[in-house]
Amino acid sequence: MSQTADDYLRDSLSAPPFHQWLKPEMVSADEENGVVVRLVLRFEFRRHPERPEIHGGVIASLIDIAGHAAIAAKLQHGVPTIDLRIDYLRMAAGRELRAAAALLKLGRTVGVVDVRVTDDQGKLVAAGRGTFSTRAG
Repeated sequence: MSQTADDYLRDSLSAPPFHQWLKPEMVSADEENGVVVRLVLRFEFRRHPERPEIHGGVIASLIDIAGHAAIAAKLQHGVPTIDLRIDYLRMAAGRELRAAAALLKLGRTVGVVDVRVTDDQGKLVAAGRGTFSTRAG
């Protein structure tokens, strides 16, 4: 019995030890709209203990995870990151972040994904583009 794309994504989001600490959650995944991954923000994600803003590394990780998920949903195998570019557009704070990943190109060897990260007020806090190896293996 083959696994559905949703089941595969839920498993791949929960398996890595780093993800077990970060705790990203798949919100949605479909062919037309791409993938949305949610991250509930915690104190240890802050860039400074006395400030509410989130460290850029957490945002970069969320972009990488969502980009990977957008391609892995179609291929149902892991896709290593080749390149990751991020533009931080405003300080991120609040209760959660959402990363919406849209597939730009899916080729035989490389896939490219655009990712938009919004805060819980719907404000765009970062935009990223990831390039991933699509070869199985």
